[in-house]
Amino acid sequence: MEKIFEERVAEAKANVSAVSPNEANERKVNNPDIVFIDPRDVEDIQSTTGIIPVALNVPLSTLSTLSDDSKGSLPEEIHSHAHQIITACQGGPMVALAAHALKQRGYNNVSFIDGGTQGWLDTGFATA
Repeated sequence: MEKIFEERVAEAKANVSAVSPNEANERKVNNPDIVFIDPRDVEDIQSTTGIIPVALNVPLSTLSTLSDDSKGSLPEEIHSHAHQIITACQGGPMVALAAHALKQRGYNNVSFIDGGTQGWLDTGFATA
């Protein structure tokens, strides 16, 4: 039986660590190789909070169907599983689902911003 959406989100949050917006920013400052990913559609980014300036836009659908054969469709910055990755979206459950999708595909150093991009903005950081 297929899991309902809330069960998938709960599983994702149980398997991937959350970081505060302050901690995410601190990691960004201390590690220029860190990769931020926003899994929303471009229209959603533009109509809501904007995107964290260093973030790559990689839709959740792409992350969820990722395979070794499809890595060519990913930004070069995440071809290596060694990169530290933080996911961020407006603030909903998609942020945890995106991080969990990456973790399930062998990316071990993955976390998500608790509160998403809205939390990032509320903390005083800018978006583009």
